[in-house]
Amino acid sequence: MVYRWRARDTDFTVWSASRSETVEKVKSHVAKRHRNNVAEDGVRLKWSCPYCDTASQSHDKSSGVEDFKSHLFTHKKPLLESGVHVADDINGTGAVAVMAKVESKGADNARVHFLAPGDIVVIVTTNPADRIRLLQENLNEWPDWTVILTTKSDPLKGLSGLELMDVPVEIVQLDKQMGLGNLTETISRVIQEQEHKGGKITFEFDVLTELITKGKLQRIFKFLHLLNGRLETANVLSHYFVDRERMTSSMNVLDPVFDMRIKATGKLFLKE
Repeated sequence: MVYRWRARDTDFTVWSASRSETVEKVKSHVAKRHRNNVAEDGVRLKWSCPYCDTASQSHDKSSGVEDFKSHLFTHKKPLLESGVHVADDINGTGAVAVMAKVESKGADNARVHFLAPGDIVVIVTTNPADRIRLLQENLNEWPDWTVILTTKSDPLKGLSGLELMDVPVEIVQLDKQMGLGNLTETISRVIQEQEHKGGKITFEFDVLTELITKGKLQRIFKFLHLLNGRLETANVLSHYFVDRERMTSSMNVLDPVFDMRIKATGKLFLKE
């Protein structure tokens, strides 16, 4: 189950599989917006609620701040929803930029979240064994079919305890010298082979940070524009990982090709 809290008066939205983490993030957000309602008076901390007549003071400043945050949340609790998906905000189809290091807890949680709705899963990655293991360990059942596109010469190295003949997984080997045009055609061909089956397709693209690092932004923009256009015709839910620390300025150029951008940290997803 995933929880969502969306502010009514700002663009702040948070999702998480953890209710407690969602609540704590909301408390901090709301308290920060109303920090002018908190003041230190000598050894005491005083606060007043901006939504009602409640006011309080405490000699323990940490306790006073927590009381303030908890009280504010009582006014905001009705906005907390459960049983949602990030993609609900884009009607279940479209392209999401996930700002997180590719190999991180936040990225793994995003993978599970975005791939889980898929009957058919398509992944472009340089770490196929890790992706297969993640699906095995975190999904309730295998997707009807999984296609992994990779340049790795030994894609199953490090994968133990699983026989591919026993699971519906296909490996597509990519040429390391393949250009963006050929990559688009290859992905499009895979989608074409799968879309007639009628199931929901989810798509993961792990290597966008590397492409941005090595290529020209305008070429990357065109590549993403064409690829997302093709995915959209098949009603695919896609997500692309971008290293936030390295690529913030580049994303200012690429933002228009995405329907949504989130930051993934641990179990928390924040709308950017």
